[in-house]
Amino acid sequence: MIAEEVTKKQKDCEEDLLKAEPALIAAQEALNTLNKANLTELKSFGSPPGAVTNVTAAVMVLLAPGGKIPKDRSWKSAKITMAKVDAFLDALINYDKENIHPEITKAIQPYLKDAEFEPEFVRSKSAAAAGLCAWVINIVKFYEVYCDVEPKRKALAQANLELAAAQEKLSIIKRKVASLEDQLAKLTADFEKATAEKLLCQQEADATTATITGEGGPL
Repeated sequence: MIAEEVTKKQKDCEEDLLKAEPALIAAQEALNTLNKANLTELKSFGSPPGAVTNVTAAVMVLLAPGGKIPKDRSWKSAKITMAKVDAFLDALINYDKENIHPEITKAIQPYLKDAEFEPEFVRSKSAAAAGLCAWVINIVKFYEVYCDVEPKRKALAQANLELAAAQEKLSIIKRKVASLEDQLAKLTADFEKATAEKLLCQQEADATTATITGEGGPL
């Protein structure tokens, strides 16, 4: 029964995680469009359009350490965030997408609801900004699916613990049964040996009695 439950929960988790896969792939593909050259070009903008600054502000929200959303998400601050391009790219590549702070998920929503927060629209302003836009959208999508799956993952882990405990209990019982069977076999063998010895003794006693009483025939 427990094994069937574990199998079902495992299947549910796998099916739900498959739903997260397209978003994860899309986020990775978005990162693949980013490089030192186009990010350096993006940084060089003097006064970019709002569609671009919205994207960089959204990235600053996602990268907020400990969920402490920076109040200043201006283009000036965005350029500071992207100052070291290699470090900035590393932060995106190694982003902890399975543990996004609640304050971040709350603060990112207005950006996602903006009609202009759309990679193809942003691409006409900047290729790098379009890549960042797609990354933000898909990282959040992945996290939303992951959050739906997480309770099922925990339930699966608990079910696996219960299954392991049941299997261990069964193993102990089986070992105990085997030990009892060994003891019973020994007792049975001892009993059969004792019975055979008793029968032999009885036969000897009967023969001796017959000899003494003459029942065995003339002397």
